[in-house]
Amino acid sequence: MGGITGFVRSGSLGVAFAVLDDGSGACDPNDEVLVAAPNWTTAARLMRERGYRRVPKQPDRLKPSPDAVALAVSTPGVVYRRKWAAGEEWQPMA
Repeated sequence: MGGITGFVRSGSLGVAFAVLDDGSGACDPNDEVLVAAPNWTTAARLMRERGYRRVPKQPDRLKPSPDAVALAVSTPGVVYRRKWAAGEEWQPMA
């Protein structure tokens, strides 16, 4: 699922969005993942800490929805996930 990533600025934070597979079978094969962080490198580290593998080193140009950006910016550092293209609510990861 390479190439389904994005990073947008919102004030002093950026919001990273990616469609990822954690490879462990602990999550759905393809999750949408969202997190607010100062930069892509920090966001990618936070995603990896939650078990996601193969997080790209650079984001592509995909943009998360305005609602997703608002959610992530309201809770910086919290990684959210939902099943890819299912229209579900974002769920924070423990």
